[in-house]
Amino acid sequence: MVCLKNLIRLKYFLIIFLLVLICILLALKIFTEYKKQENLAFNPEIQEFNSSIDLFRDNNQDFNQSDNIFKNYNYDQELNTSFLEKNLSIDDNNITDYKSNFDLNTSFSEQNLSSSDLNSSSLTQEMDTIKKENINQSKNNHTKKPKLVIIIDDMANSKQVSELKKLNLKLTPSFFPPDKTHKNTPQLASEFKFFMVHLPLEAINYNKPELNTLKVSDSKEHIDAMIKSIKKEFKGLRYINNHTGSLFTSDENAMRKLLTSFKKQDFIFVDSKTIGKTKALKLTKEFNQPYIQRDVFLDNEDNVSYIKSQLKQAIDLAHKKGFAIAIAHPRKNTFKALEESKEMLLEVNLVYLNEIYGN
Repeated sequence: MVCLKNLIRLKYFLIIFLLVLICILLALKIFTEYKKQENLAFNPEIQEFNSSIDLFRDNNQDFNQSDNIFKNYNYDQELNTSFLEKNLSIDDNNITDYKSNFDLNTSFSEQNLSSSDLNSSSLTQEMDTIKKENINQSKNNHTKKPKLVIIIDDMANSKQVSELKKLNLKLTPSFFPPDKTHKNTPQLASEFKFFMVHLPLEAINYNKPELNTLKVSDSKEHIDAMIKSIKKEFKGLRYINNHTGSLFTSDENAMRKLLTSFKKQDFIFVDSKTIGKTKALKLTKEFNQPYIQRDVFLDNEDNVSYIKSQLKQAIDLAHKKGFAIAIAHPRKNTFKALEESKEMLLEVNLVYLNEIYGN
């Protein structure tokens, strides 16, 4: 009984062993197939070769058909070779054309570079021109400042000349004609680049007339002789203004005689305007001469503050109309006021009359 049980157990054990062995063999088989497939997957050349064989097996039923395929293939190869040669020829032509175009483009580029250089040169010239124009404009702006003429009347001696020169301002001295009290006025005038003559004319009421004052009653010949003498004494003289003269300048007949003499000697009359009823405006038009008149008296009062205020008035007037004419006298306070007003005078260009009315 015991032996029988042992045999049954052995049988079951063998069956289990065989089953396990079969399972192992199956597993080995599966593993081997898997490795083969894996080798194929990782070998593209073998796959491509096998695919090629399968393709020939599917499409070629016999050798003749295969031979035709190879013949057609060879023909296609020859045709493709011909096309390839043609394409190569075309490519050569294209390369030649491209090279020509490249050379042409290079030429155009060089021309453009040349044009660029020219444009750059033109731009430089334009910039230089603009700079010059700006410099000229700056100069023009300076010359466009209003003009102011300051005439210093009653000049008669060397001390006055010295004090005037010390100011170092562009002022216009107006000298008395020579007489026994101031004989050397022509010589003093010659020290200046520009000067005038301060001609004494008869006043309505003046207690200290100059010795050679022209009167309303003077003859045409006397006036002619006086003006001719002045021409001889003062070389280069062009402008003459009146000293006093309220009576003379308001008399039309007297002024006609005077301006007739002036025209003969090529003189221009400057009206000091000692009276409002002057006939100079009417007669200068008649003689086709410019009418030049004084705008401001600077030193009617011998006071520095007053003179400065009058100078400011003259500068303001110059700003309004472009120029102004002021008259002063060679006095201590006048020179002091002018010295202290140099900064204010920078607002204008101090000029001579010939810079406004010509020589």
